[in-house]
Amino acid sequence: MDGDGGRIPKAMVAVMATRADTPVVIAVDGEREPPPVEVVDGALCSAEDLRRAVVATAITSGILCALAGAGFGYLLGLREGKE
Repeated sequence: MDGDGGRIPKAMVAVMATRADTPVVIAVDGEREPPPVEVVDGALCSAEDLRRAVVATAITSGILCALAGAGFGYLLGLREGKE
């Protein structure tokens, strides 16, 4: 669309795209309405829920990192034992 809401002819769009310095991707589709958008006013979760989620994530990531470190150390120990 041009500045005043009218449509730009397809031929003009093609000419503008071929004269651009950078590649341009043009998608021409029918009269589609934009998807509906819902504006939410306020928090999506409470502070207590957020704190609980952060603590659970920290504990889970700590356990997983400890297991990965122990496994990696075990593999390095096996490798050192063979040499």
